[in-house]
Amino acid sequence: MGFIDQVKDLQKKNKDLKMSSIHMNGTPYGVIGFESLVDFSATWKMIETLIQNEEIPVQETNVHAEQSTWKKMRSTEQFKTLYEGKVIIWNPTKEVSLIVDPVSRPLYRSIDAPVNESIIYGARDAFTESLQQNIGLLRSKYKSKELEVLSTSHGQRNRKFSFIVLKGTTNEKMVQKIKKKIDEFPNEIKQVKDVHVALGFSKFDLVTRVSSTELPENAMEYIEQGKVVFFMDGYPFGLVLFNTVFDIFKQPSDSNYLSVFVYALYALRIVGIMLSLLLPGLYVALITINPEMLKIQLALSITESRQFVPYPAFIEIMFMLLLIELITEAAVRLPLSISNTIGIVGGIILGQAIVEASLVSGVLIIVIAATTIANGIIVNFENGITLRLMKYFIVIFSALFGILGHVISLLILCSYIARITNFGVPYVRWKKEGIQSENQ
Repeated sequence: MGFIDQVKDLQKKNKDLKMSSIHMNGTPYGVIGFESLVDFSATWKMIETLIQNEEIPVQETNVHAEQSTWKKMRSTEQFKTLYEGKVIIWNPTKEVSLIVDPVSRPLYRSIDAPVNESIIYGARDAFTESLQQNIGLLRSKYKSKELEVLSTSHGQRNRKFSFIVLKGTTNEKMVQKIKKKIDEFPNEIKQVKDVHVALGFSKFDLVTRVSSTELPENAMEYIEQGKVVFFMDGYPFGLVLFNTVFDIFKQPSDSNYLSVFVYALYALRIVGIMLSLLLPGLYVALITINPEMLKIQLALSITESRQFVPYPAFIEIMFMLLLIELITEAAVRLPLSISNTIGIVGGIILGQAIVEASLVSGVLIIVIAATTIANGIIVNFENGITLRLMKYFIVIFSALFGILGHVISLLILCSYIARITNFGVPYVRWKKEGIQSENQ
């Protein structure tokens, strides 16, 4: 079956596939492309210029094309370029074709402010779903020949990945290793979890190995620190390898503040992390097994607060933690206009009703509120989820063994974290590399 026959056959199954003919110099040419991807009205003049100058190298026509000359190509290669949004100009007399980079339809949203990362003092542009737009944002931040881009595509979706390399700073062997792992991954990469698996990490890891950022300014800082930043087409975040324990409380935009403010912020976030992780377990350990460690006035106050609560402290705190998780998840999933209402209903009205019904103590409400607020100051949403899960592990050990279990569970988590490495880079990494900003 000839190429045009194959195109006609494909057209029967894809009504957005457009095949037009244009006669020039006595020769009929075929122009083929997807209307859903290509703006033909804006591209047509470019196509006419290329056909009129068929005998001239494409570079001399001042028109950008995928290839420099007309040539014979296999039909599979031509169809692949069609699905990438290119246009094929087909010369049936010579059976040669030219692949053109057309004017694409605007399928992506424009550059906007970040949605998931709040920033008070810094640039407010954020990545979008367009790979080229994201790379352009980084190039606008680092106008140097030292910035290079490597690309690859994977799977039946032909999903593209682009790796940002800063010469002299980025570990290029690591980039090649990551690129090779993605290329050789046998399954389809649909989500970020598949990237984790493709890179050899377990999908059941408690600690996220690949973090993300939607801020170009932060991504550029990570690159300058020697980390690997890459983009997955259709995903409005830059993926960052390798994540370290310091990324839980430090973020690049902190450097916009004076040093004293920055170190105060770090201290506050570390206190928040400790509260978020340890406070629920400490409550259970001191109420259930080791009440003798409390001052007598505090112990009496807590006992009085819990005198009508019908079940042990472990059930009480698990009930409240689960309720808070449900409220948090509902607030994330619901539209923004409703999620604020859910927060008020869940946080104030429901909390007060539960205490008045003696289902939980007033002291526990304070503990849960402090834990939830403290979890909110952790940098990066993925790190917050990790700590939210870790606290359940500590609560269970504290309920079983009291303060001893609390300490043992903390030691187990510390040893687990200390063993984590990402491509040979320890998760607990003290060494600073790359171009460091002040306070980094």
